Amino acid sequence: MRRCFSCFKEFTDEFEVCPHCGTVVDYTPVEPIHLLPGSILANRYYIGKAVGSGGFGIIYRAWDYKLETIVAVKEFFVSRIMTRAQGQKEVIVNRKSHQEYEYRKERFLAEARTMAKFGTHRNIPNVFEFFEENSTAYIVMELLEGQTLKEYMIEKGGVVDKEFAIMVTREVGKALTSLHQAGIIHRDVAPDNIYLCSGNELKIKLLDLGAAKLADSTDKVVDIILKPGYSPAEQYENTNNIGPWTDIYALGATLYVMLTGTKPEESTNRKISDTVPYPRELDPTISENLSNAVMKAMAVEKHMRFSSVNDFISAIDKNRKVIPIKKEKKRRFRRRLIGIVAAILILAAGGFLIYKYYQDKRSVQYLDDADITIWYCAESGSDEEVAMQAVIDDFTEVYPNVKIDAECYPESEYYKKLEDAAENGELPTLFESTGVSESVLEEAEDISSILKSDQAKDCHFLEYYEEYYQDKKCVPLGIEVPVAYVITSGYTSMDYSERTFTGLNDFGDAKIAYDDDYIDLVKKNFDKEASAAKAQFMNDTSNECAVMISSSMALNKIKSELTNYEKEYVYFSGKDAVAMFTYEWSIGDGNKSEMAAAKRLLSWMLGNKYQDILMISRCSDGQIPVNSECFNSKTETKDYEPLREIYKDYSF
Repeated sequence: MRRCFSCFKEFTDEFEVCPHCGTVVDYTPVEPIHLLPGSILANRYYIGKAVGSGGFGIIYRAWDYKLETIVAVKEFFVSRIMTRAQGQKEVIVNRKSHQEYEYRKERFLAEARTMAKFGTHRNIPNVFEFFEENSTAYIVMELLEGQTLKEYMIEKGGVVDKEFAIMVTREVGKALTSLHQAGIIHRDVAPDNIYLCSGNELKIKLLDLGAAKLADSTDKVVDIILKPGYSPAEQYENTNNIGPWTDIYALGATLYVMLTGTKPEESTNRKISDTVPYPRELDPTISENLSNAVMKAMAVEKHMRFSSVNDFISAIDKNRKVIPIKKEKKRRFRRRLIGIVAAILILAAGGFLIYKYYQDKRSVQYLDDADITIWYCAESGSDEEVAMQAVIDDFTEVYPNVKIDAECYPESEYYKKLEDAAENGELPTLFESTGVSESVLEEAEDISSILKSDQAKDCHFLEYYEEYYQDKKCVPLGIEVPVAYVITSGYTSMDYSERTFTGLNDFGDAKIAYDDDYIDLVKKNFDKEASAAKAQFMNDTSNECAVMISSSMALNKIKSELTNYEKEYVYFSGKDAVAMFTYEWSIGDGNKSEMAAAKRLLSWMLGNKYQDILMISRCSDGQIPVNSECFNSKTETKDYEPLREIYKDYSF
């Protein structure tokens, strides 16, 4: 007797085509790496043809001998690190990928355990069993017949009926509500993971819990799951920053696509400039409340989204009125303002001295709830990013009600992003402003109050602040000073033991080049014309110039690029020596509590401890801390020791 690989009914060997469903008898797998049709798993499951595959598994139709029913068997199989010889059951794992294999297999089984918790749920596929065999793992679940929402939308030309879209959202919302109540975040809600089951009664199933994560998970490694258009910004940044609000965004984006046929712009772009139109702008037949509800679910700031999936469903079911996001932000701001005024009146009633004491304590120890964004110029994974995160971690430990979203961008992207943000009135709350244009700084806030902080008082160089920054839009964390880089191999016998020089005449008849990259600093200190070009000094094979006047910030570059010659770097100690501020930061957009939090953080960054953290990597690039105590600790290194006696002599 034979058993059909499709309908699984039996028939005699004389037939080459199933007499029940017309399927041709063919033992060849769809792909060489698939199990052979007719294979038996766990002495119970008769494997048919594969009906689907993805990055982490292969799905087969199968016959369950025990329950005498058709089921789906999902096999753990990552083609990038695993393979299988045709006709064999055992998988072969790349030896170099064994650790990843074990991790992903455990994630696969975790998916099974997660789904098994919801075996009777109408909107989550039912898992019957999971086991390991053939050096891999398997999940046995109900076989779903039908199509994904993505496939259905393609059939319908991209837009579906509004009532149908709301019904789908409602059903998926039920699945998410149950997951969230169990502390599970799905992380991958999108049309290709929503299944429309065919049959007498339409059922909606939420698929692929392989991406799910426990909200209180302590896993050290959790895959970042991203689906552009559907994943909120926090999902790109930190797996520990996700929660029910993450799935709410994705569900809102899915409803947006169903209603408009247009996928929203990627959330990371929306943080910079949010140009996603409301659904009603694309289709005037969509009600204003439904349009507002979708955009609230998709709010870039997570605190502006619905507090639960049920609240979102209630809104799209017309049981809750929703106002536009911009209007809600203004309303929240007014409420906070009213709350502050009310608190002041209550305190005033209790007496001026008590009020003053409270305010003084509050200003030092307390910040209102705030979500702030930080942008700075650095490569992802660099020492600068690690240092900034360390400062942020310390700050949020003291002020846990301040949420900080920090983003670093390479120099090639950073300044354009700031220009665009300033033009759209959407600057981040706090941003590095070194070298930014005047148009960006025009949108920045006045930072005079930061100069009065205890941390600023320890920064000797800030005595020159008002002469240097008349508009008070930037706070510098570092300075750069003029340096002469000298080739000593065969050029000059001058004694550089003091590592300082008082003027260009100290170099005798040596040719002197000026560094074009730091020409402002050079010309502030020396008014003579250069006698050689920079290229003559920087030639590592046939150097024609003994001296180049540059900045302390060129130290690392010159060390690494001029390796064939002995060299010294000596600091300018003339009586009129001029330094320049660098590594500047500014305050951008935000409400009152966000501004207060940003200013407090920027004050911290001026303090000795945090200057020390932030300048660890930057000192190798010649950026010298403005904080005097931090500066003294840095000058203990050979590179900066000569500055210890002369740095206070610099003017700006």
